[in-house]
Amino acid sequence: MLSVIALVVLRVTIGWHFLYEGVWKLDNADKFSALPFLTQAKGPFAEMFYAMSPDLNGKERLKTENRQVIWWVPKGFKTEVQKNENPPYVKTEWKLEKMPRVPQDVSENALPEMITVYPAYFDPTDEIYSFILTKFIPSEYASQLAAEDVPLPDTSTVKCLSKEQLKQLRTAWGRYVISIMELQKEGGAEMEAYLASLKRLEEAKKGGNNGPTQQKRLWDDMMKLRVEANTFLNELNMYSSTFINEVNDILTPEQRAAENLPDFVVTTDRLPYGVNLPFIGRSWTKFLDFSVSWALTLIGACLILGLCSRLAALGGGCFMLMILMTQPPWPSIYPPFHPEVGHAMIVDKNFIEMVSIFMLATLPVGRWGGLDFFLWNCFGKPLAKAFRLIHDDE
Repeated sequence: MLSVIALVVLRVTIGWHFLYEGVWKLDNADKFSALPFLTQAKGPFAEMFYAMSPDLNGKERLKTENRQVIWWVPKGFKTEVQKNENPPYVKTEWKLEKMPRVPQDVSENALPEMITVYPAYFDPTDEIYSFILTKFIPSEYASQLAAEDVPLPDTSTVKCLSKEQLKQLRTAWGRYVISIMELQKEGGAEMEAYLASLKRLEEAKKGGNNGPTQQKRLWDDMMKLRVEANTFLNELNMYSSTFINEVNDILTPEQRAAENLPDFVVTTDRLPYGVNLPFIGRSWTKFLDFSVSWALTLIGACLILGLCSRLAALGGGCFMLMILMTQPPWPSIYPPFHPEVGHAMIVDKNFIEMVSIFMLATLPVGRWGGLDFFLWNCFGKPLAKAFRLIHDDE
């Protein structure tokens, strides 16, 4: 009897651990992300977890293409990009001056200009801009969008921008385009140097030297390059975020309610086959965070209630195995665990919890003080007898 009580207590205790972790992540969805944990993986399975983080090192996101872009900056606007000493803190200031709109050689009608863009960020930003022009410009004005003066009404409606809104929208798009051009002009060479360093690191990882000194060198170089990549990527993300914020300020609440703008999702982070899921959208990162949070919550709730406890314990054990694979407490793996975390070799607290929960998966602990008692007697046992999996007297 004491053994049964001890196993039930163990089931509820582990369930509470999982439930609280899941509920906290759901309640703090704006703060939680699984990616920082995955990107800190080490050991022989690290590359597998790095692959779960879309374009971890920014190789795809920093690729450039030449595109023909129509953009506007109304007369009187000039841009100055100012960088702080500590990246990635970059701010763009816009000053009014008496000068033609940029570029100066554009005629009264906007002409396409060939510029270098970063498609991973530019395409989803352009998607939002094009969506607004399509949804909020009536078809009778669509052929006149290249002109500076489009005969839109002075007052906006739910389905139509006003003249002032179109002017503000063009200004916001022009600011975004200028920011991209300035970034490529000032940081293009640095990005090329970063990509060359990243290639050298990838080649060094393929080498046969796996000694402690080489492990430390590779890890330190990898962390340094990630910081460098984030400097560029944060700038690109900031420019897109600024444009989206300006767009939301330009549109009226009624217009935003009438048409939901496409989610801004970097192309490398999009779910395959154009999948767009409820509550998640098109982002792989959001899908991963959503899955982890709800999996922990449901596993914990099922263990506490004793509902489908074997299946829940199996899922929890697999989750703990993944945790162990990201941070294996094995000797000779760099970087070692910080002393404040504790000292372990092969067996640590995660390993102990994994073994415990896998053990629960082998026992009918849900039938002892759990809802599995009713499931088994009402459904499971009759079905097992019908298929002669158990004897009638069991």
